[in-house]
Amino acid sequence: MYEKLMMQYYGAGIQACYRGPRLYDTDSTKLLVRQVINWYKKYRPVLNADIIHLRRADGRDWDGILHVQPDGEQKGLAMLYNPLRETITREITLPVYYTGLHKTVAIREREGKPQTYVTDRDYGVRVKVTLPAQGYTWLVLE
Repeated sequence: MYEKLMMQYYGAGIQACYRGPRLYDTDSTKLLVRQVINWYKKYRPVLNADIIHLRRADGRDWDGILHVQPDGEQKGLAMLYNPLRETITREITLPVYYTGLHKTVAIREREGKPQTYVTDRDYGVRVKVTLPAQGYTWLVLE
């Protein structure tokens, strides 16, 4: 639960300040905090950039946001969430116009291998994503 909360905050570009004597109480929690902070530091420029809401968070299906930074190393980063109690697979349209990628987009899920997509007339790409139950993932656009 702690990981999901931290990824939700940092994935939205919120620079939360956690302090106190009980930030972590075990070595495994300390490792988790370090992993999330290192992830945030890796993607900080794009996570602090402009946000496009992909779908309203209504608790009935997936929701997500797309950070865009056309002049950065990563042109976009989509955070996708599944509030449901079952794993879902959806085809999601990412509006890539504001990423500056107008012809092709290399998209990778998490730290996986990138796949190249061709944009449509409306500067969008359709990506098939499987989201774990009550989980999240992210897509990096380059």
